[in-house]
Amino acid sequence: MFFWLIPGITGIAVFLLALSLQTWSKNLRLRKEALHVVAAADVAHAPRPGFMVLMLSRLLPWLAGWQAAWMPETWKTRTEQRLARLAVWPWRFAAEWLVLKELSALAGWGGAFFLNAGFFPSLLLGAAAFFLPDLWLKEKETARKKDVMRELPDFLDLLASCLEAGLGFEQALAVILARDQKSPLHREFSEAARSMRMGVSRQDALQAMGARVADPDFKTFITMVIQAERLGVSVAKTLKAQASQLRGKRFQSVEKQALEAPVKLLIPLIVFIFPVVFIVLFGPIIIRFMKGF
Repeated sequence: MFFWLIPGITGIAVFLLALSLQTWSKNLRLRKEALHVVAAADVAHAPRPGFMVLMLSRLLPWLAGWQAAWMPETWKTRTEQRLARLAVWPWRFAAEWLVLKELSALAGWGGAFFLNAGFFPSLLLGAAAFFLPDLWLKEKETARKKDVMRELPDFLDLLASCLEAGLGFEQALAVILARDQKSPLHREFSEAARSMRMGVSRQDALQAMGARVADPDFKTFITMVIQAERLGVSVAKTLKAQASQLRGKRFQSVEKQALEAPVKLLIPLIVFIFPVVFIVLFGPIIIRFMKGF
């Protein structure tokens, strides 16, 4: 009685397969063009990829094309923005990131099942492994943000010195970026300088850089620079004041971490060190007391 459903289901499956193949071919073409542009720009600094990277580079685009049509657009945009902030990462598309998470989940499930952990423990381990790439990406973003904010005060002092020497803002950036440094802050300002050379206004380029870094103190620095230009205030003095303020915040953060260290040491002391001390001190006494009875 349900045989009439077979043609409808087959038609839907064929339609979805055709849509997936069309999206896959389009993404593959765009990916090749993007990789060609990136390779032409960074060929001098690109490290030689390993065997695993080469294998995944061939596998991920093929697998990503089958599910690119079903991804939510908001998640896709947010994920690709997060991946674009990574310094060295060959796969910039959200579909490829989703495939990488699925492969991680499959590896976690297969490893647990191979060790005879049972079906449900293996399923739980696979679900946990599915989110491991997200944890790695979050850790990379946090480390990158810390590196940017740690180097920002010195960068602002150099920029202020160049401005006081009579250089313009773009010229001062070019002088500083000419130094052979490939730090996250260097890459962010290089991207902003490239945008300004392509015709983007300085305000829009700086605001885009602040959105990429996504740190409140960094956005405050961007806002102060833009306001100083609008009001005609000396940008060099503003940069020096901002650098001094950022150093003060960093020192306060270090002092806060130093004051919190004794409190954080209480748990290891209570859980690991105090029981061993008690066993060493009172263990022989308890043994002798038990032998006496």
